[in-house]
Amino acid sequence: MLQHLDLGLYLMRKRQQQLEDVEIADWTTTDVFFMNHISTCFAENKRKKQQVGWKIRKSLLNVVNGKVPPCGFDWQNVYTVYTPFMLTKYKHWVAVMIDLVLCEIKVYDSKVSLIPDDIIKEELAPLSITLPNLLNTMDFYEEGVYANNCSRDWWCPWPIERVDVPQQSNEGDCGMFVLKYIELLSAQLPLATCTSHNMPFFRLKLAAEITRGDAYFP
Repeated sequence: MLQHLDLGLYLMRKRQQQLEDVEIADWTTTDVFFMNHISTCFAENKRKKQQVGWKIRKSLLNVVNGKVPPCGFDWQNVYTVYTPFMLTKYKHWVAVMIDLVLCEIKVYDSKVSLIPDDIIKEELAPLSITLPNLLNTMDFYEEGVYANNCSRDWWCPWPIERVDVPQQSNEGDCGMFVLKYIELLSAQLPLATCTSHNMPFFRLKLAAEITRGDAYFP
């Protein structure tokens, strides 16, 4: 599923760039490895308690600058960033939305009964803490479209909220739910079609998109 998730996200970004006149262009996605870089950066800085300021990995700077992943956007030109996150202990994927205006993190989970809220927040704490330090290193909120335009104290850990979304009724569909959540949210479409009943069709659609190298409309 890891490779299919990454390809699905890439095709969304590619479609967004190819159809910029008709696609909503205020968002981007990361790849599936972004959260690994966040966790590593958090762990490295947590060990160095005496240092002044955070040491930020170049891999993260390149993501924010839009250099990676392919067809990504500079975060200065978008309002929201979507990323998949694997809760390894539970072998479960969730979709995460990073809101750069409200400075908050929203979680779209297709099986909320599997993992308690406090565990979700604990697992995403590295993102909540690393994000403001990453953006501070880059003077993100001091220039461009975000200058003096943030609605909270962005330098504090960002709040995490799990959103009420359609739920899966069987096993093994969480990765496909993540892709559909991101695809529909980025297009500002309702999530009502995200059902286990529709997942076989969405899998076939993704397979066709990967084969042709382009994503269809949601």
